[in-house]
Formats: sequence, structure tokens, C-alpha cells
Amino acid sequence: MSDAGLPPRVQRFITTHIDSLEKLEVLLLLRAHPGREWTASSVSLELRITELSAAARLTDLTARKLLVSDGGAAPVYRFSPASSEDAQAVTELAAVYGARRVSVISFIFSRPLDKVRGFAEAFVLKKDKDGDNG
Repeated sequence: MSDAGLPPRVQRFITTHIDSLEKLEVLLLLRAHPGREWTASSVSLELRITELSAAARLTDLTARKLLVSDGGAAPVYRFSPASSEDAQAVTELAAVYGARRVSVISFIFSRPLDKVRGFAEAFVLKKDKDGDNG
């Protein structure tokens, strides 16, 4: 275990696929009921989030090949990672989240700051590179 006490596989998975606590909760809900088909409405009721937000999370997780959808007018979704690596990572993430919820949440929320910092640094480096120091 390294940063935030999370296993490296879990850190990589979060870094690659999870950018919000809501997305994590949607993924873990569908993982907990792998045989059930979910709609945005049923996810929103279960997690007490808006249907619009549930639909956005479901669509994103499907695009990341963690869920499958029938693609209908009112699509239904199931947990079905395309790779065994992702399936194992989600299983490990679910276990870690159950045992170390605060560490997982902290890791998720620390990521946007890194992105913003990297974005800001890109402008500083470019500015210096152009010889435009102020």
C-alpha cells in the first residue's frame, strides 16, 4: 500500500476512471447487484441523487467499458467490465472502500487539485519557455 494507504491497483483505477464520489457510488451499486438491470431512475432512487446525474454517471461508466447498456430509448445498464483487470480492480476497490472509506474519498478529492495544479504549471512553464517573465 502506498499513497493514502490504498493499493496501487486501486489508485490506478481511481485515477483512470473515478472523478467523483457519486460515480464511485453508482459503480459500486451496480457491482453489488451484477444480475440486475438498472435505469437512471432506479439508480437515482437508490442513491438519492438526481436522475440527470445518475444518467450522466451511467453513460460515462458505460463509455469506460465498466457497464453495458442496451442502448434503448430508456437504457438499462448492468455491471460488466470489459477486462478482467478492471473487474479485479473494482472488486478490490469495493473491499478497500468498505474498510477505508475516508482514505478512498480523500484520494478521489485530492485528484482535482493535482489536475488544476498541473494545468496552472503548464502555463507557467510555457510563459518561461517563451521568455515572457512578466
